[in-house]
Order: sequence, then C-alpha cells, then structure tokens
Amino acid sequence: MKEFKIQIIEKVTGAYPSIKEVLGVETFENPKNSDFGDIALPCFKFAGILKMPPVKIAENFSLLFTGDKNFEKIVNINGYLNFKFNREEYIRLLCGEFRDGNIFNKLKTIGNNKTIVIDYSHPNIAKNMGIHNLRSTIIGQSIYNIHKFLGYNSIGVNHLGDWGTQFGKLMWALEEWSSFEEVEEKGILFLNDIYVRFHSEAEKDPCLEESARIWFKKLENNDHTAIKWWKLFIKVSMDAYDKIYERLNVKFDYITGESFYIRYLDETIKKLEEKNLTEISEGALVVKFDENENMPPCLLRKSDGATLYATRDISAAMYRLTKFKPYKVIYVTDIAQELHFNQVFKVIEMYDPCSKGKFKHVKFGRLSFSDMQMSTRKGNIVPLNEVLDKARDKAIEIIKERNAVISDKAETADKIGIGAVIFNDLSVSRIKNIEFDWDKTLSFEGETGPHIQYSFVRILNILEKIEHFETNIDYSLITDEYSYDLLRTIEQFENKIIQSCEENEPSVIANYLLDLSKTFNRFYQNNRVVGVENDLQNSRAFLIKILQSVYAKCMDLLGIPIIDKM
Repeated sequence: MKEFKIQIIEKVTGAYPSIKEVLGVETFENPKNSDFGDIALPCFKFAGILKMPPVKIAENFSLLFTGDKNFEKIVNINGYLNFKFNREEYIRLLCGEFRDGNIFNKLKTIGNNKTIVIDYSHPNIAKNMGIHNLRSTIIGQSIYNIHKFLGYNSIGVNHLGDWGTQFGKLMWALEEWSSFEEVEEKGILFLNDIYVRFHSEAEKDPCLEESARIWFKKLENNDHTAIKWWKLFIKVSMDAYDKIYERLNVKFDYITGESFYIRYLDETIKKLEEKNLTEISEGALVVKFDENENMPPCLLRKSDGATLYATRDISAAMYRLTKFKPYKVIYVTDIAQELHFNQVFKVIEMYDPCSKGKFKHVKFGRLSFSDMQMSTRKGNIVPLNEVLDKARDKAIEIIKERNAVISDKAETADKIGIGAVIFNDLSVSRIKNIEFDWDKTLSFEGETGPHIQYSFVRILNILEKIEHFETNIDYSLITDEYSYDLLRTIEQFENKIIQSCEENEPSVIANYLLDLSKTFNRFYQNNRVVGVENDLQNSRAFLIKILQSVYAKCMDLLGIPIIDKM
C-alpha cells in the first residue's frame, strides 16, 4: 500500500538521509512467500552508500519500527526487510482512498488535460467491416477510454481508407454491371460482391486494371460521375459501419479519411523540399534516411506524379500537429505497418525536431482463422456483424437453457455476445497473434467475457438485496483472509490503470478483472453478506460496494457491456 510505503520511506530516510535519492515507492517488492509479509524492502542497493552488508542494513532499519502499530511484524530475511501490515489499519486507510470515489478523482488529474490524438479502426470504404477490423477498433477505443479517464484530452480519429485505385475498379465495374440505384438499395455487401467479381474478371482480362486506373484518375480530376460514385460508396459504407460502432459503443471525435488530406499534399511536399529533405531517385521523389536508421527511402511521389499512402499520412501528421497541438499522437494498427510508420514518424521528426517522441505506433498482432486466409479480393472475409450476431444467438440459447428470468432476452444476449468477443481480444497482450476460435470466443466458461459479466451481476445482486447500509463501518470485521485478499486485489486498481495507460495495453486491465473476479468469488463462497449480524453485514456490504465501483470502471474502460440480470 502506497501510504505505508511512504511512511517507511520517511522513517528510513529520516534516519539515513544519504539514501534518500535511491529509495522510492518503486524500490519495494512483493515477497515471494506471502507468509513473510505484505511488502518487502530489498536493502542491497544501499550497501555501497551505507558501507555495510544488506543483512545488517535490514537489521538496523527494522529497529526504526519498534512499537509501530501499523505493522504486525517486521522480519529480516537475507537482506530483505519484510513488513506485515496491521490489517485493520491497512483496511481503514484503503477504504478511505476508495470512499466516495476519492481514488477516481485522484486518477482523473494524472493527464492534466494534455491532448492525446488516437487514430483507430480506419476501415477501408466500400469494403464490409470484417473481423480483421475488430482489433484496431476495440484496442483503440479502450486506449481512448483509459486516457480520458486519467484526465487527458482524448481525441479519437477514424482515418478512413477512402482513396485509391480500388475505387476505380468499383466505378468501372458498376458502370458496366449495375447502377446507382442498385448500390443504394443493396448496400455494402453488394459492393463487396462487385469487387470480388472485378478481380475474377481481371484475372481473365488484365486490361481491366488499366480501365480501373483511368476511372481513379477521373476521381482525382473531380469528374462528376466519379465523384457521385465515390460519395455513394462512402454513404453506404458509413451506414453499415455506424451500426457496428453503435453496437460496440465505439465513438470518434473526428472521421476524416485519406481524401481529406489530398488538398494538403502539394503543401506537404513543398515544406519537405524547403527543408532540403527530398531528392529524386529513379524519377520518384523520396526522403532518404541515414544508414543507421536501417530503413529504405520513404516514397512521396511516384515517377508518374502520383502520391502515396505515406504522403497522405505525413500530411495528416502535420495537420494534427497544427490543429490539435498534441502531447502524443497514437496510431493503432497491425504490426504489418511497422516499417511504414517508422518512415512516416522519422520524416516528421526530420521536418520538425520538436515532434520527436510525440508519435507512437501501437502495433498489434494479426488475427487469423485456422481454416482460411482472409482476402477481400477472394471474398473470404468474415463480416464483423455476423460474428456479433452469432455470439448473440449463442447467448440466447444459453439464456433459454437456464430459464433465466430476463425481461429483454435479445438485448441482454447481444451484450453478452459483445462482451465475449471484446474480452477474447483484449485479454491477450495486443502484440500477440490471435487465431480466432469460435468455441473459445463464445464459451461461457472459464476466463471469458460472460464470466466477467456474471461475476458483476452477482455483485449487483448482493447490493440490491441489502439496499441500504452505513459507510461508517467496523474495519475489524473485514480482516478475515477472504476479505483481506479481496481488498489487496482492489488496491492494485490505481497501478493497473496507470500501467495500462503507459503501455497502451488494455490486457493489463482485462487480466486485472480476472483477478478481481477470482478473489471476489472466493470471498462470495466463504463469506455470507446478506442475513448475517447487522454490523458484519454492513461492513461486508461496504467492501462489496467498493468492489462494484472498481469492477464497473474496469469493464467500462474495456468497453464490456454491463448487465444487471443474467
């Protein structure tokens, strides 16, 4: 506990001021054996300063705490000074931190309103949002939520893929095979079918690729028909995407696709040229890097004058620096784009050295299926809405099997399904590859989203039965093993949230939720709350109320829907 650590630091450095610079709260460790104590102070790093062996240092330090009622015992084990807390005093201090949301208010000041721009989701227009879009969307939303909770000015940006030759392919195909009216009526799935059909036909007739380039050139030249097609693609795409975003409770402050930055491309290139950062290589305009950067040149403009994805991202980065004046800009994309963003960030740093460290690529592993390789061109993409529908339908089956009394089974089942899909993803370190497994993802047993939701329903049920309790409690009544373990787990909340933010790693919170669930369920199985003696009920209910606030906040930060009946 931080307060106890601070008390130890103040007492030790008061007697030995020479170690003040090297003794901090981060110096403490968790004992390998919890029987030794609650926290341990390794004394090895003080040996050189104090000119004595660690065992002797620990022995001398222990004498400083003679008669200190905050600790039940203090044990020197081979240079580690182990402190066993006075449980009642520990519980009193901890409950004070969590009473009335004090810990929440404290955490909300960390960001100090610094602006964090987070670029996430970014599906490609005219393509159905597939399961492969899930990771960027929910990892990004969680990172947004975490920063916002900690007091940062979070700005969520959806950088749509709405520019490129693929739109020329669709325009040629639709001019030949369809109409504006049919696209409006049939929507994004029809566009997917047309895209697959184009590539099938282009394999037989490669000349179609040139026809597609001609149509994309029309779009770049603001041809009326091409613009009309392009706007229709965006409309039917966003109609489909918005339904999924609403279902997942995903929100953005700005939706600005690649096309938004087209107007800035000439200016961007001019700025880089004025800094003498560009050169011509084989007819193309590039930015070259020092050999020690170990990166190929960043291609800005091809020999035919066409700009590229990198040019648009550099323009977007410059725009964000000017518009938002950010403390950080975070890009949430898969690991395949690592080189691309290394190049983009280095170009920006070369242009504006003050931007060094502002840009961060939060990369994640790939998602795959054991029995197929995803490809939009071949049409074997698993639509995200179908995954969510399947999760919902399975949840409905389980609700019916259990004869659960739930007023709106469909809505509850949808929340359970969404929780299952989100938790399956966020409980894994983002850098790891995930092989999507239907049975594992939609399982309602083990370390899953439904298990997390069910534990929360249990928490709510306890509080609902008690209705009212006093906050002025007898701390001695919750010093038993199961209450104490639960409180020790609750105490980790602050560090887990901060760690998750610093590492841009939602899995830290997801796995913390599993720990909370395990310690709560052990408490639940061994400690009755409802129907015991009044003071004991009151004290245990107060503990459960603290747990409820922490548990709900963690679920909220991950985007896992809260359910009150299950």
